[in-house]
Amino acid sequence: MDLRDQWDRLLPDAQPLGDDLLARYAEQHRHYHDQRHLTEMLETIDELADLADDADTVRLAAWFHDAIYDPRADPGENEEVSAQLAELELSAYGVAAAKVTEIGRLIRLTAKHDCEPDDANGAVLCDADLRILSLSAGRYDEYAADIREEYGHIGDRDFARGRMTFLQSLAETSLYATSRGQEQWEQAARENVRRELKLWGPEAARPIAGLIPMIYLGAALGVVVAASVLLGRGLGAAPRWPATPDEVNGFPVWAPIAGTAVAAALTCAWFRRAQPRLVTIPALVFAAIGAVAIGLCWWRWPAAQPGAAMSERWPYLMLASVAILLAGALLALARRLRLAPPYALAPPRALSLGVTLVCASLLAWIVVSAGEPFVQARLETANTVSTTATMPPGVLPVQLDGELAWSREVPATGAIAGTAGGVAELRSDGVVMSDATTGQIRWRYARADVDDAASSGSRGLLVSADGRTLAAHLPYNANHAPSGIDLPTYAVLDAESGRVLTEVHTDGTALAVDANQLLVAEGRYVVAHGVSNPTHWRTQLKCSVTQGVLLADQAVVVDACGGNSAVVRGLDLADGDQRWEVDLGIRFELSAELDPATWIGELVAVPETREVSGLVWTGAAGGTLHQWSVDVGEGRILWTTPVPGTPRPRLGRSSCDAQLAATHASLVLVTCRTRTEPGEPQTYDVSAVSPADGTPQWHHLLQVPPKLQQPTFPRDGFGLLPDGRVVTLMPQPDGSCSPVMVGTTGVQPRPIVAGPTATSVADTKKVTCDKPAVTVASGRPIFSDGTRLFALN
Repeated sequence: MDLRDQWDRLLPDAQPLGDDLLARYAEQHRHYHDQRHLTEMLETIDELADLADDADTVRLAAWFHDAIYDPRADPGENEEVSAQLAELELSAYGVAAAKVTEIGRLIRLTAKHDCEPDDANGAVLCDADLRILSLSAGRYDEYAADIREEYGHIGDRDFARGRMTFLQSLAETSLYATSRGQEQWEQAARENVRRELKLWGPEAARPIAGLIPMIYLGAALGVVVAASVLLGRGLGAAPRWPATPDEVNGFPVWAPIAGTAVAAALTCAWFRRAQPRLVTIPALVFAAIGAVAIGLCWWRWPAAQPGAAMSERWPYLMLASVAILLAGALLALARRLRLAPPYALAPPRALSLGVTLVCASLLAWIVVSAGEPFVQARLETANTVSTTATMPPGVLPVQLDGELAWSREVPATGAIAGTAGGVAELRSDGVVMSDATTGQIRWRYARADVDDAASSGSRGLLVSADGRTLAAHLPYNANHAPSGIDLPTYAVLDAESGRVLTEVHTDGTALAVDANQLLVAEGRYVVAHGVSNPTHWRTQLKCSVTQGVLLADQAVVVDACGGNSAVVRGLDLADGDQRWEVDLGIRFELSAELDPATWIGELVAVPETREVSGLVWTGAAGGTLHQWSVDVGEGRILWTTPVPGTPRPRLGRSSCDAQLAATHASLVLVTCRTRTEPGEPQTYDVSAVSPADGTPQWHHLLQVPPKLQQPTFPRDGFGLLPDGRVVTLMPQPDGSCSPVMVGTTGVQPRPIVAGPTATSVADTKKVTCDKPAVTVASGRPIFSDGTRLFALN
């Protein structure tokens, strides 16, 4: 039965309409969507007629489904106008309204072939429209060639992309909706589709291109697992530092287990190609959850508060939120690439699975590893309060007349140190710099996660030789720190402006600093951390490093072992290579029973020279202190001289840490003698020698009352003025506390004189000698008694 007879059987009274439809299917631009295609569809409907609710309705829909066909139309446009034509014409010929509506619905279904499971009429029509896919290879090839002819206005590259997208979308779902079509035609159709897909690219390149979506899938899965690990770290952390034991939950193992399970489920969904929504929906869910979580973290991000540092909880939660958002984007991109023609042909499943697992493992490791520097940077930023000064420090002539220049109360401080920017105070949470002329605070640097920086004492502040660079020791409790996070333990600051030059994490002890390097001793290693340059080197020595100073081009260090071994070495500042060494053990009978860190004393560089001088205790005469000096240009000892009457360092209640300080013309030493009776004043030796040959310049004895007899008093309680005199605070017989000058003219108390301000008289009476600390800034002596900071002219 030809097409005209079939039409007359369906609508005998509508022959003009049938002629019009046949003319439409005979248009010259049709190569596949012609009368042959219509005939094959009607034959297929006859085969499936028993599966339809109304076979004639389906036949009429087939006659109209391509009645209007323009290859240049937008997707779905041809089906829509064809449905409208059917509804208009059939209504005019008296077809029942319900039947007309059903025919229009069926025609619109052919745009995407997405009929519902209980739609019998739609299933029959869609299967008939796609029957061409399951016909013989020869007929399928004719169909493919005819489709290319119809789209001749499109270039080969664009057509290949569009065609592969269409074929790949067919491969993603079941091709046929009826049970008969699935059983009898599905396999043949898939073979034809695969065969055509192979024609659209070089055989060797397509499997590689097909791996691209797998790489993005693996990246998405790895980020999902990493997000679960980061979430666990965030949930297990205490909300703030310091934390009580009940605030630390511990790492929740369920988080990474859940993340791994989700990744495994997504992998299974991906390889079940018939269910694309199993991948698309999680991508949207991840993106939504990530965006909402980022907003919550941003909203709840804690503000810095004194005494309560932000912990790693919120940075880890923020990072987990960003990761889950990224996972959604990667998953969506992988899904989109999978449908793109250049990547449509999937490689072998084993290869795809292997690439996915490798990429997932790599991305999970990268994201988790990158999380620690991110968290560390956020913690440093959130827990740091830093201000800078734009005006230079004040400069006034220094009269040294004992007049009180300024005085103010301060919180309990640690060390104080004079710098080019003023007087630096080491407080429990950082550093405060005050103007030496006015006492006004110029800048401050504080960290909320520092435990007690003031406990470091005078060794907590290091000042460069020119006074322009300051290094502050900022220890934190390692029990509070997150695992894998290395918070800074030293901050290197510009003394004049307060600008942070660098922050360094080290378990060692800083020895010296300048504008270029921070020199650190880490056991038997000397490490140079770059400050204003990227220089970084690490040199291993024979013994533990105890002292060090920086010169223009050298780092001079002393390393000492138990027994008779102590060596002074000159290391090149560019790379740490040794230039020279001097063995002190050859010149001195060193102590074998004391810790080398104890019997190797202060090391100083003499300004405007190439000379470094130091101290060492020997075992002779029950313990004798020696001074020595080395020429760093030639690497040889210039001179040595004993300092009689000094006790062994840190051995017994009468011991002390000797202080060695230098001007260009004098080496000044402050140390203590052995105390005979407890509770009695102790005799301190304050002396000066020539840096050139060790010749004595002056020597005085100072009686120190019992309450000041601390091992650190020589180091903390004495300051060296530019003219070579030494200044300290001492109790006076009348109960007052007065500065004392020691120099060529002897020991001279200088009572504090009230300055011109109205409060100066009262301020002079508030000064105590309970915890004296002394430094010199801008040539002016600065004093602290633990509760007040004051300066004298």
